[in-house]
Parts: sequence; structure tokens; C-alpha cells
Amino acid sequence: MARSTLGKRTRSSKENDVVDLPAKRQKRQTRSSVINDENTDPAAIAIRNKPNYEETTTEIVEESLAKPSPSKHVDDAKPREQADYTPITPTTPRFRDALARVPVTPRHRVMSAGRVSKRLTPQTPLTPTAVQTVYHHARQLFSRSADPGQLIGRDDERRQLKAFLQRCSTSTPSGCLYVSGPPGTGKSAMVNEVTQEVVDKKTVKKAYINCMSIKSSKDLYATLLDQICHEAEISEDDVATTVQKLFMPRRKSTEVYLVVLDEIDHILTLDLESLYRLFEWSLQKSSRLVLVGIANALDLTDRFLPRLKSRNLKPELLPFLPYSAAQIKTIITTRLQSLVPEGSPLPFVHPAAIELCSRKVSSQTGDLRKAFEICRRAVDLVEMETKQKHEAEIKEKILLSTPSRKPLGENANLSSPSKRLSDKTPSAMLAASLKTLTVENAPRVSISHLNKITAAAFSNGTNQRLKTLNLQQKAALCSLMALEKRNRASRTSSVLTTPSKSSHTIAPSVKSLYDTYCLLCTRDSVLHPLSSSEFREVVGSLETLSLVSAVDGKTGSLAMLQTPSKRGKRSGFSLADEKKVASCVGEKELEQAVEGLGVDILRSILSGEALD
Repeated sequence: MARSTLGKRTRSSKENDVVDLPAKRQKRQTRSSVINDENTDPAAIAIRNKPNYEETTTEIVEESLAKPSPSKHVDDAKPREQADYTPITPTTPRFRDALARVPVTPRHRVMSAGRVSKRLTPQTPLTPTAVQTVYHHARQLFSRSADPGQLIGRDDERRQLKAFLQRCSTSTPSGCLYVSGPPGTGKSAMVNEVTQEVVDKKTVKKAYINCMSIKSSKDLYATLLDQICHEAEISEDDVATTVQKLFMPRRKSTEVYLVVLDEIDHILTLDLESLYRLFEWSLQKSSRLVLVGIANALDLTDRFLPRLKSRNLKPELLPFLPYSAAQIKTIITTRLQSLVPEGSPLPFVHPAAIELCSRKVSSQTGDLRKAFEICRRAVDLVEMETKQKHEAEIKEKILLSTPSRKPLGENANLSSPSKRLSDKTPSAMLAASLKTLTVENAPRVSISHLNKITAAAFSNGTNQRLKTLNLQQKAALCSLMALEKRNRASRTSSVLTTPSKSSHTIAPSVKSLYDTYCLLCTRDSVLHPLSSSEFREVVGSLETLSLVSAVDGKTGSLAMLQTPSKRGKRSGFSLADEKKVASCVGEKELEQAVEGLGVDILRSILSGEALD
């Protein structure tokens, strides 16, 4: 047995080995070909996973060795009768698509560890809202759209207007009243108030027309018909006739028509004849029209309607004079007292500021609307200063506050900041601080605030006066400024100059100023100089405007009186030319006013290069 085991192989054992080898070798090849085949049916994959898959495959291979198949790509998991099977396109992709899944934003907050800065997510911007303060109530009192209420200071005009309108209750109500006065004297407000009282008590049809909205005489008549009788389907040719029949009926009528025409001077530019008709209709005895006309001109009826005077048809006149300082003060004080209980101090505006405003307005125009505008602008100025003060206090409070111990982090992904965080923002702190202001403790308008507003409102500032000067006046002022600049420079450079001499050099006389003016103007022939008499008139006009002042006392304005010398006669100068003058304008203000026509000439004169 040892020989048979260790010796040469027998022939029978060799045959057995040969029979088994092809099956095993073919089995390996079959497995590798099945794995690499692209057209394999997906159903065969499930069959391969079964436990008896090797046995089935072995049987198929043995049959295929006995009878080979002509097709190379035939499904091994199916019977022979399906040899003509069409390959199926694989639905499973061979490679994985990295972008097949849509990326999803994580719903939790992403923390960036190790970073000091915060990555904030986009948030919905908040709509900026203006912080409304307590000054809003005062601003509404002085706005043009505010209710005028009970008019104060027009008792005589009210009494005369009521006496005229009493004719509406009589059998002959015809009449005409012409109300005149400067703008802002309460004409329209008084007429509307009194006429409305008459309409409410009696059966009177009222029509109010602002003639600025009228484009033609036909438009005037059509507007009257719309407000009085509301008749429709009336042709344009019959409008004037229809209005005449209403105001001057042939039969007796109890209807009374009260027509108020505001700004009637506008009709003068359109059709004078229509204005004549209305005045004549109202002055006829059989008329049922009561006409009240309002305009600014005092003598409108005498200048533009002389035909009325020739026919002995004179309307009644009611002039409204400008408001006095006492009336303006009373009106402003009454409006401000309506915001507080009786006996409380006056809010928002100091009484001294009200006194100054009333005196300024009454001395200029007497326009109550101008006084209201000044008060409103002064309230706006105080409100702006109050906001700036509160903002500065909040910034200082934030800087002095201790830093928070909360670590740096990121805001949540929200559409708007949380209420807890928004309460600590500077804007929220400012709004909370301004809400503490009340009518009683709010800062009031002072005299300094009112002076700033009136200087700009009445154009009496230095800049406004400089803009009204002509070229020669500006040239004379620039020459004086250049001469004073050179004198100051020479005074500082000379240490040994006596005080009397230095005073003479600072304030030049009119004569020396004229010589300097001629020198600067004739340099390069930039401007033709005036004569000495014309130049003195220019200096006088500048002194009237308070741009130049005469220097007196120790500065050398009063020279020692002496008889005119021959030199003075030859030069044409008199004692008036020895008067010393000084400018009342700053150099920067004058540089800003140098504009417009001849700006290069004035700048060359102001530089004073010819004096060096």
C-alpha cells in the first residue's frame, strides 16, 4: 500500500482526474463570464443567491458542453427554448451620481467653532419708522391744514359782517360786500365762519367759489348752477341766462342765494364783463342775490369796476387790517393753552419767544400765517436739538456700560430680530427715551431759537443783504476788506508803531478807501471806477445796510476841524471824506457772497495783489 500511495499513478486514477477537471475549470469560467455580462437579466441575480445555484449551473454547463450554443451572449439562467431572447437595457446606473440627491439646508443652527466673528444669516429688513415725539401736537396746531377755530381779535369785523348778512331774512335781500386786506389777515376764515352760521339758521342757499380754479366765465356760471340748483342737461349757451333768471326772477320768490367769491381779482384777467354782471345783479332791488367778494387789493372796485360808480352802484367795503402784535400774541397763546389744563405753564414756546415773534411779524407784514410758520419751524428746531441730545446721552451710556459676559455667538435663523434683542438697540433706546417727554417737561422754544428762524424768514441776515448788492457796491466793500487786511498785516509786522498811528492805519478814511478802490479797479483795466461823489453815495448805501459803519472815538473817525485847504479843493474832497469807516462783514461771508456777474473781478479786488 505504501508503493501504491507513493509510487506512480495508475491509469484508472488518471482517467478519474481527467473527468473531473473540465467540469471544475468550466465552472470557474462560467462564474466569471456571468459577472462581467452587461445584458444579464436582473431576475437571474436573485436566482444566483439561492443555495442550489451551483447545482443548476453545473447541469447547464454540462448540457452546453454536449451541444454548444451559436450565440455567445445567451442568458445562462433560462432554458434553451428562449435562445432568441432580446437583451434588456439595464436600468441600474453603472456609476453612482454624486448630485442625484438634492442638498437640504440643516434645520439646526450651524456653529462655527473657533471663530470670533459671527456669520449672520440674511434677515428681512425692518421698515424704518420715524419716532413721533410730543412736539407733534404743537406742530399740528401751527400747520396750515389746522382748524382755525374761533377767530380772535376780529370783533369789529365780525360785527359788521353779521349786520350785513341780516338782510338775508328780509324781503329785499339784495346787496354786495367787498372784503379786502393783506394776505393772512383772516378774511376767508371769518367770512366762511359767519356765513355758515347764517345758512344753518335760515333757508339760504350758499355757494363758495375760489376763483383761482375758474378758467372762463362759462365755467364760473356752471359752477354756480352746480352748487345752487343742481340742474342737469343745460347747454353752455344758456348758462348765463339761467343764472340771471335764478338771481333776478320775474315773479316773487322767497329763495335767497348767498354767493362768496374768493380771490376775485383772478377773474379780472379772464373776463371783466362776468364780474360786472355779478356785481350789478346783486345791487338791483329785485335781485335775490347776496354777493360777498374777497380780494387783497383795497381799491379793486374803484380801479377795475368804474362803471359801477357811474351807475351809482357802490358795494359796501369791509377792510381787514394787518394783525397787531397783541392780537398775534393772544392767538398763539390761546392755541398753546388748549394743550394743557387751565393754570398750567405755557408749553413748547416760552412767553418771551412769543412776544418776540409777534413783534417781528407785526412790524413786517402782520400775516398770521407767517407767525404760525415761524412757530412751527422753531418747534422743529427744538425737536431736532432734543433728539440730538438724547442720542448723545444714549451713546455715552452704551460706551460706559460694562461688556457682557455672554460669549460671542450667532443669531438664530429668524426672519426678524427677537424682541429681547431689539429692545437693546440704540433706536429702541432713543424711542423709549423720547417717550418720557411730556407736554409739561418738554424743552421749550427760546429767544435764541426764534432769532435763528426770523433771520432766515425775513431775509434780514448778512448773507441776504450781501446778495442784494450790485457790482460797484461789492467792489467798494471788497476794496475796504483788502485795505483792512493789509493794514492789519502791516501793524503786526511793525513793532515800533505808536497806538495812535496804528489806529489810523486800521480804520481807513473814505479818501484813502477811494484811492485804494481806484487802484484795484484800474489794475489790468478790470473795472471802470466811479467818481468821488458816486463813490461816497455807494459808501452811504453800504452804511445804511449796516455793512459798513463809521468809526468814532479813539479809532480816529473824528478828525480835527480845519478850513478846507487848497489841496482839498484841487482833489475835490471835503471834510466828509476824512470820515473813517470799517467793515461789519466777515471775510468768509464776503467770499461766499462774491458770485454771479463779475466774480473774477471781485476776487482779484478782494485779494489786494495791487497793494503789495
